[in-house]
Amino acid sequence: MAYNREIGRLFNLFAELLLLHGKDERLAGLLSGAAYRIPRLNEEVFDLSKARLKELFRPAIIRLVVELRASGTIAALDELVQLTPPGLFDMMRVRGLGGKKLSILWKKAKIDSIDALLEAAKANLLIEIPGFGAKTQANIITAIEAYRNSASRFHFASVADTADVVVKELQKIFRSKLVSLCGEVRRQATTVSSIEIVAAVGIKKLSQKNLGKSLIVQSSNSNVTKGHTVDEIPVTIYHVTKENFNDELFRLTGSEGHVKKVRAKIKDRHRFSSEQAIYTAAKLPFIEPELREDIAEWNFRKRKEQLVELSDIKGVVHNHTDWSDGVDSLADFVNACKQKGFEYTVISDHSKNAHYAGGLKEEKVLRQLEQIDLLNRKVKPFHIFKSIECDIRVSGDLDYDASLLKQFDLVIVSIHQLLKMDEEKATRRLIKAIENPFTTILGHMTGRQLLIRPGYPVNFSKVIDACAANRVVIELNANPYRLDMDWSHIPYALDRGVMISIDPDAHSIAEIDNIRWGVSAARKGGLTKSMTWNALTRNEIIRWLKSH
Repeated sequence: MAYNREIGRLFNLFAELLLLHGKDERLAGLLSGAAYRIPRLNEEVFDLSKARLKELFRPAIIRLVVELRASGTIAALDELVQLTPPGLFDMMRVRGLGGKKLSILWKKAKIDSIDALLEAAKANLLIEIPGFGAKTQANIITAIEAYRNSASRFHFASVADTADVVVKELQKIFRSKLVSLCGEVRRQATTVSSIEIVAAVGIKKLSQKNLGKSLIVQSSNSNVTKGHTVDEIPVTIYHVTKENFNDELFRLTGSEGHVKKVRAKIKDRHRFSSEQAIYTAAKLPFIEPELREDIAEWNFRKRKEQLVELSDIKGVVHNHTDWSDGVDSLADFVNACKQKGFEYTVISDHSKNAHYAGGLKEEKVLRQLEQIDLLNRKVKPFHIFKSIECDIRVSGDLDYDASLLKQFDLVIVSIHQLLKMDEEKATRRLIKAIENPFTTILGHMTGRQLLIRPGYPVNFSKVIDACAANRVVIELNANPYRLDMDWSHIPYALDRGVMISIDPDAHSIAEIDNIRWGVSAARKGGLTKSMTWNALTRNEIIRWLKSH
């Protein structure tokens, strides 16, 4: 749905510019809503009929879609872009600066670039601007620093497929299999700085004409070629010989610490015929690329089980329908899960406290549960588990009382509001929710959004210990912009006997496929099939829930 993502970004920009220039606040609100929904649609918005568009959007949005489809542009948006100083577009990327705040900074304080904003904040000048106190000023400094630190990195999900295409094209062009990904992409890091490739291909064979659509070459010598894809993702190709290909593939894949530790165990140094041979020489089992990080807790000699694989996942856990803030109907979503070959799904729309996301009040919950019962009769042997993503309040209490919570098959608990907490408060809030007897799964543990916000600080060992004591499963939220819990905490959870559920947090049918990214992150943490909660079959889940 490439066009949908682009349209979503375009509508978001239009909304921000309307607020920035003090125009049509109502349209800005409609655009923001449409920008959220369009990327989650299961069909390209340009392919929708007029009748379908009327079902989904207000007339003002439909007119913009029609204009964009006909001309490839929106005249009113183009005009606003021309009226906006270039520096303000960079400022829009700083978390917490929406159109209205940007308007004040620009029109009243004459600030129109990130450098000018940071200088004013550090000079303590922002507190003099109406609506900007000392706390806001401090948050802006932190947000700018975070933005600059993450500006040169990409989400793994936005790079992975492109990286595979580049490698396959190079293998085809050079008629050689001795071309492979290495570095962060091969280790499937949650965020990456570039695509790195090791290739036993001579520099003489490399030319822009030969590479075609693969990448745009910027510089090249006998050791390395640098360039970028058409999407501006940096690419580095390391040139090696056929004889040392496996040695260099190993060296350029693992973290520095991992490579050093493995090499220290090898007495007889020579060129190896495979990466397997390198680990054999080190008297270690083969270590998958995802695991080649410098983590002290891992004892690879004790590993007996294989890592979890995408094919091991039997059910789709943690999903939202149009009963709250999802795009698809309950029936459509369930049928999609069934058609994709899963055995069950867990429907977990938002609880009432999440009013901004259409959270369900008690009477609406009861109606949904009735609908699930009716649908379950139609889709057998596929099964729909009745659940809720229940907000964890500031006190640590859950959003519903026991009389309602006991009617769900399972309860996922998550924090969505008031995220600015210190470690002690956040940990206490989570543990109280974990100790609630109705809690089954702890959702997105830190509330982080990769490359956007780090999430609230948590004492991970205390939270995981609480999950172990209360037999609560921890979610690895598979949304590629979350991947929360972080993979680095999985080894400790496994040591404590805590199961992990790889959940797409799907708000549309298309997002079911987020499970792929969750599996990648889970494998980095050494998660096995036996410790993956939704690798259990439908009947095993039913028995598990009864025993808990």
